[in-house]
Amino acid sequence: MTLLLTSVLAWAAGCLLAAAGLRPVRRTIPCLGGMTLAAVTAGATVAATAAALGPPDRRVSAVLLAAAAVALLGLIADVGALPLATRLVVESVAAGGVVLCGVQVTLTGDWPDGPLSVMWIVAMTNAHALLDRLGGALAGVAAVTGAGLAAAALLLADPALAVPAAVLSGACLGFLPYGRGRGRVRLGPSAALFAGFGLTCLAVALAAGRGPAAMTAGMLVPALAVALGAGLYGVRPRRWAGGGRRGAAGGVLRDARRDVRQGVRRA
Repeated sequence: MTLLLTSVLAWAAGCLLAAAGLRPVRRTIPCLGGMTLAAVTAGATVAATAAALGPPDRRVSAVLLAAAAVALLGLIADVGALPLATRLVVESVAAGGVVLCGVQVTLTGDWPDGPLSVMWIVAMTNAHALLDRLGGALAGVAAVTGAGLAAAALLLADPALAVPAAVLSGACLGFLPYGRGRGRVRLGPSAALFAGFGLTCLAVALAAGRGPAAMTAGMLVPALAVALGAGLYGVRPRRWAGGGRRGAAGGVLRDARRDVRQGVRRA
């Protein structure tokens, strides 16, 4: 019950934050979306964990802190110039800190698991950031992925990981009503990096130490979610072709008017 209530409250906070980011211009992207998403997720997670489970889990604390650092990196890149090499280095350091706290791939059981974990987390984080550029598709994908991870964590008797997954899912769900149309709010670079980093780390933490099959599944969950989101975006109906709600018909009408005007000028 506490988990459900926390997820609903995070959803409501996400709605308010997305509404506050709306502007009377097209393609609005709230620059502080990542930091607000991080604050909502971290605050709700800490509160729910303290109320239902007691002291915070070390893995969850590491993931939230590292994801917040990555979100800050996205904010810097959003408001100014940031070289790609610098961005990858900071993301790798954040991923390394999470690995040192026990959130890592356990495929080989030896030292290669550490570098593999860092590379996988960084790759999936940036894959989620790219997905957010596809019409704001990340919000829905992150909401569904977080809900799935929360359910899996409860089934595997790991409620400490279920709480942040459910909270992040609820917060991303709050953005959905504001990202349905073209030119509406999407998560933005900062929030996209936070969501991608958090979901990838939670999936890895949930599958760590449960055998190669479970570990492979945990690694594939974020990758399949991104691929599915990109695929659904690619096959969606072309409602906006031509640049307006009338789609291709609107484009044809504009072309016809332009031809008429050119004909009048020639006459």
